[in-house]
Amino acid sequence: MPSIACYRTSDWNMIGFNGHQPEVADLYTSTGSLYMATLGFLTLGLPADNKFWTDAPAPWTSLKAWSGETIKKDYKVEY
Repeated sequence: MPSIACYRTSDWNMIGFNGHQPEVADLYTSTGSLYMATLGFLTLGLPADNKFWTDAPAPWTSLKAWSGETIKKDYKVEY
């Protein structure tokens, strides 16, 4: 099957796996959701000597929660 472009001429992603397929989206999905889903890959652009890679691992929220610790909501990080 030939691949269909997933970008509009304005360079925005389209909702769908292979071209414009809005029927596969949930009602709350928007074009911005597609970009938010890629944020997990953002750290891959950090240099190897960044503290994200070099600091000792720290417990993350879900690890704390499943270990029975009291946790606070996660919020955005401001640098």
